[in-house]
Amino acid sequence: MKIRMNSAIFVLVVLVDVTFCRPPQPSETLNYKPTVAILAQLVEGQSNSYIAASYVKYLESAGARAVLIPTSLTDEQVTELFSYVNGVLFPGGGVQWFTSQYYKHAKIFYDHAIQANKGGDYFPIWGTCLGFETLHVLTTNSGAVLSPFAADDISIPLNFTENAASSRLFKDVPPNIYKAMETEKVTYNHHSYGISPNAYNKYPALSRFFKILSTNYDLVGKEFVSMVEARDYPIYGGQWHPEKNNFEFSDEIHAPHTTSAVLVSQAMANFFVSEARKSKHKFPTEEIASKYLSYNYNTTYTGKTEGNLKHFEEVYLFPL
Repeated sequence: MKIRMNSAIFVLVVLVDVTFCRPPQPSETLNYKPTVAILAQLVEGQSNSYIAASYVKYLESAGARAVLIPTSLTDEQVTELFSYVNGVLFPGGGVQWFTSQYYKHAKIFYDHAIQANKGGDYFPIWGTCLGFETLHVLTTNSGAVLSPFAADDISIPLNFTENAASSRLFKDVPPNIYKAMETEKVTYNHHSYGISPNAYNKYPALSRFFKILSTNYDLVGKEFVSMVEARDYPIYGGQWHPEKNNFEFSDEIHAPHTTSAVLVSQAMANFFVSEARKSKHKFPTEEIASKYLSYNYNTTYTGKTEGNLKHFEEVYLFPL
């Protein structure tokens, strides 16, 4: 027996939720034109202050504009700028605790940030190397919180603590980048002082304020804290230099420039600028902003100079 079937054309209609296919839309609660302040410090033996251009490039690479804070600015000017910018970066270098303009300006930002965040006014801080140490000195009001370390010009992986994976800083970092930070020599250290984990026992204020996210060992086997985030505030710090991976090539340093190192640098910049986008601060006008933005200044090539500028390809210089 043969069975004949009439041929038919079937049209399959698939209903697609077009909202699912759309790219994420900008959030009305975020600031997509963030500005981040960077603190200057004195040049050794010269009558000017400087900011390494790598910090500006680092922030710009993640979508922020940089506001430069020369040491010549008064406390009143710095306080006014706090109300305009969306975050601050304390860079690496070397200063005198308590008396330098770098430290005094850092304290203004730190104190105002604590009060602002307590009142629901979101304001993030990031400290790198000297800036990382500054956060600890500010929190304890003591330079004795620091210890000497032999960690000059070395790249190492991070030893993550149990706090790291669930931290605000790392919980959304892509797994391949998190793994690289844990297993590859992608974090560049260039410091002779730092924070011992024992300091968190000696100074209870540190444990109350920060969570340790990672530690490392220096060239003689001494352990130091390498990354932290504040428990209750958007304040973060790293003893290492993420900006150097992508933007510093001086023969005086040996920062890593592998693909993983570049991605790690970008991930840290992306995170901090994403924090700055949560701040509602803004300049009253673009004319006022333009007085302080990095675009107003020229950079100086310093890769072949002497003193504390020889580690940088370019810097911004400011008269005192």
